[in-house]
Amino acid sequence: MGLYQTKFWFRNKFKNLTKYFIWLNPDILSYSAIGVALFTGVCIYYSAYNAQLLLFSFAFIILRMVLNTLDGMIAIAQRKKTAIGEIVNALPDRYADIFTMLGVAFCPLTNKILGMIAVISILLVSYTGMLGKAVGVSWQHQGPAGKVDRLFALLIAIILQYYFLIKGFNSIKIFNLKMSVFDWLSLWFIFGSQITILNRLKGMIKEIKEKESA
Repeated sequence: MGLYQTKFWFRNKFKNLTKYFIWLNPDILSYSAIGVALFTGVCIYYSAYNAQLLLFSFAFIILRMVLNTLDGMIAIAQRKKTAIGEIVNALPDRYADIFTMLGVAFCPLTNKILGMIAVISILLVSYTGMLGKAVGVSWQHQGPAGKVDRLFALLIAIILQYYFLIKGFNSIKIFNLKMSVFDWLSLWFIFGSQITILNRLKGMIKEIKEKESA
């Protein structure tokens, strides 16, 4: 399942923190993550003109991960596990993914075609994951390009891109291809997403067969 399992590590780390926010509606945190992702995308877009903005985008991604962890833990603590809650937990995340990735796709450092194909690929990954619920099996979280995997990859890309920008160049050459870090990231999202979609389809088909045979 890729880095999805780190979600439970984060939950253990924030377990004691949850009691201080038990009074808070977890939906507020879910919707707040959209605003944080929007700021992330804006910072990434303008990082071509000011590399320091990448440091802000790094911090915003960490903040989004914290919000995404706390909202679920608070909902569990408040025993608010409902169908509507699942919608609120899932849909804002998709908006957050889009806002963040559009910042990468339209950043002057990124090839626009690669960036937009990456955005579409990521949306297909999310759709495939949720498709499991639609056909009566579990939500699929396989990697290697699930949400947590993508956020960690983006954090690494931001650090590398920042390093290269402050050193005075914005591209690196690999296999005779000279592209920015965000281009390489987009390329990974494109190919990694196809593998992820295939893994999630396999997971769904396996569960469907087990369910039908039972």
